Amino acid sequence: MNTLKTFKYIGLSILIGSMFISCGGDGTGGNNNNSSDSTSVQTNSSKKAGDPNLVIHELSDPDRLNPISSTGAASRYIQYNIFSRLLEFNPETLELEPQLAAQRPEVKEVEEGPFKGGMSVTYEIRPEAVWDNGQPVTANDYVFSVKALKNPKVNGGTLRPYFDFIDKVEIDQANPKKFTIYSKERYFLAEEASGEYLCVLPEYIYDPEGIMRKFTLEDMADAKKLERLGNDPNIARFAENFNSSKHDREAGSVVGSGPYTFTEWETGQRIVLERKADWWGDKVDAKMLQAHPAKIVYKIITDLTTAVVNMKDEEIDVMRSIKPADFIDLKDNADFNKKYELSTPDQFAYYYVGFNTKNSKFTDKNVRRAFAHLIDRDRIIETLYEGMAIKTNGPVNPNKPYYKKDMPDIEFNLEKAKELLASAGWTDSDGDGLLDKMVKGKKEVMRVEYKYNQGNTIRKNIGLMLKDDASRIGIEINIVPREWTVFLEDTKKRDFELMCLAWVSGPGLNDMKQIWHTESDTPDGSNRVSFGDEASDKIIDKIRVTLDEGERQKLYHEIQQMVYDAQPYIFLFVPSERISVHNRFDNAETSALRPGYKSAFFKLRGAAADGQ
Repeated sequence: MNTLKTFKYIGLSILIGSMFISCGGDGTGGNNNNSSDSTSVQTNSSKKAGDPNLVIHELSDPDRLNPISSTGAASRYIQYNIFSRLLEFNPETLELEPQLAAQRPEVKEVEEGPFKGGMSVTYEIRPEAVWDNGQPVTANDYVFSVKALKNPKVNGGTLRPYFDFIDKVEIDQANPKKFTIYSKERYFLAEEASGEYLCVLPEYIYDPEGIMRKFTLEDMADAKKLERLGNDPNIARFAENFNSSKHDREAGSVVGSGPYTFTEWETGQRIVLERKADWWGDKVDAKMLQAHPAKIVYKIITDLTTAVVNMKDEEIDVMRSIKPADFIDLKDNADFNKKYELSTPDQFAYYYVGFNTKNSKFTDKNVRRAFAHLIDRDRIIETLYEGMAIKTNGPVNPNKPYYKKDMPDIEFNLEKAKELLASAGWTDSDGDGLLDKMVKGKKEVMRVEYKYNQGNTIRKNIGLMLKDDASRIGIEINIVPREWTVFLEDTKKRDFELMCLAWVSGPGLNDMKQIWHTESDTPDGSNRVSFGDEASDKIIDKIRVTLDEGERQKLYHEIQQMVYDAQPYIFLFVPSERISVHNRFDNAETSALRPGYKSAFFKLRGAAADGQ
């Protein structure tokens, strides 16, 4: 019998693939609503007055709608209306609150037995929670979801590091909705990871044959046993079905216990969710279960200028990441402001240019540092962001208390860049205006591809500015736009030399393993720049189990310095988000939590009940 002692849990994080998620996130200013009083806004000139449906702009199709295998931020925002999680961050307070769980879990230290020195986390699922077929959501569904994630053949590399700590789940024999997670280690993000990062899946949809019942969670938590399981044909058979496109985009095969049913995906056009008429959450008086719009339509427009035109014509209700220049113009548009409210909420995100450090051009950190000197971040912030961004120098948001502030800015300096390149052997040996170097007996020319997701004009313009400045010292850069899902696949396959992306996280503690650990340098992992070694891994592993805040901060500073010195990324800036929301909705306040709003909360002004 294990002896338990109450364990005071520390830290908040939304790091989901915070976890961190790939996107174009931002964050500096506070909430800056352009409208003076949302309760007195005149909407009688709006053609959308009384329309209960919500239309949200998306720049591209999501990569997929399977919540375990997807990696894009836009995918998450859609999934969170289809699926339920045990816990969710309140967008106003930034505190964890129950969603599928009846209350926040009881977290304890384990002082005796097989998990001595570890911890336990006990949850109970709401009694009202049921699947669409009427069956109750139980602890077995949670266990299935964790086993699906831990299946080594499942494409779950983004999420998997956050669930390494789960060694066993024990279901209460008297209550199938109650269960306890046991861990041999005291993981500092145990509550967030177990409750907020994982969408609970219905086994009857995702594993109708019950294949994963053949395997225990204990076996899947043991590295040696898991390696053997990787050769089991049943493991492969389950993964083949689970990874298939039907669970990515087919109505009827993308199913959760959330308030909305996924009904349509017209590639390049729209994704449609319809509110369930008999959703179980309507029986519960809980803020995080509110769901008002009758239908949520994600309208895909790959050109931001075209999207703004659509919004002015009221074809779009919500738009984020508006181009800064357009945002300023909209603030001065009196007619537009009669119908929409503009705001600039904080974000926990950063933009970066990543190197393929396995590419022969970028194996030398001096070359990577030289390229960092080629980017004029001050000019980018002033000209592309109209000043609505701040510089950052590392993988932690500069507003967090453990950000290492003494890492000096890498200034824009063409001469310094040229000097570093020469020290790495890159010179113009033949006078043709381009730098070159002999590599394994063959002359290699410094011609580089810069990839970004098509339609993102900010990333395109960053590339164009880099191209122009690099050409002045003998580097040729080719700007290559790629459709979002293709771009993500390229980064996973390491089919890039330079790539421009952003990571989006949350307000709390960062688990560095997802992005910076060598175990995450896999095709479905997030360490796409191949950073790290045994020393950096050791620090990352220690952060995960260090509960003392002062000691953990020292470790955070160590790993930030190691990343800074290795220069696998050119860290660019943390921009403010720029959001517009149609003012026919109440409960439409913006938030520092991505995407900057909670779409299910939007309630038609004057409506008396959910789904109006």
